[in-house]
Amino acid sequence: MRPFFLIFLFALSLYTKEFCIATYNVENLFDAKKDGTEYKEFIPSKYGWSEEEAENKLKNTLMVLKDLESDIIALQEVENEALMERLKNELGFTYHAFGKNENAAVGLGIISKYEIIKTQSFSLKGYDRFRPILHVKIKIDDETFSVFVNHFPSLNNPDSARAAYSNALNYYMLNGGENKSVLLGDFNMVDYELLQEALGEEVYDLWNELPKKSRWNYVYKKERNALDRILLSKPLLGDTGLKL
Repeated sequence: MRPFFLIFLFALSLYTKEFCIATYNVENLFDAKKDGTEYKEFIPSKYGWSEEEAENKLKNTLMVLKDLESDIIALQEVENEALMERLKNELGFTYHAFGKNENAAVGLGIISKYEIIKTQSFSLKGYDRFRPILHVKIKIDDETFSVFVNHFPSLNNPDSARAAYSNALNYYMLNGGENKSVLLGDFNMVDYELLQEALGEEVYDLWNELPKKSRWNYVYKKERNALDRILLSKPLLGDTGLKL
């Protein structure tokens, strides 16, 4: 698991209540059943992977998620929906959503204490072995907003792969009319330029709420980088939206 996870608390003036939303890459949460899409390290009975190891991984993940004390948690690198349901149930959440491409080893999901009224999973053509973009719409009282959960291709892939995901994310958010949106997850970018080129001034990066020296959560090639982010669309900011 990553040594640092990204978490912010939002006070919503629209909803007259506070809630906490978090994003966390759990790094290969697999069960001990052979489905045929696992990474080789997680094929049961090989490389030491077993029911005991799988349960220990799940137990440790639950410990971290409980410590977050969040109301909505986006997760990356979860093998299947059954594991999402276990996380949801053992943490006492009510709603969940999960997305995974057919040929991918892991997917991404979200658990929520608030009602999920819509779920969509967007797969990018030519990127079937990677993760989709998961879109959910959440309702709090009489108001709704969208959450886009992301896990872009890793840094071992060319920048063009992450640019494709950035452009797709921009398309789904703007062309789908989801102007009140939270975009979060593991963007696998050592800088913000590709996202900025695609999203322009449409979103606000919550890393900006911290001093520059604190804007990092991952060390890549001995340099500190912010691979995980939470972005807010502009309509969620201001007097009629979220207050940080």
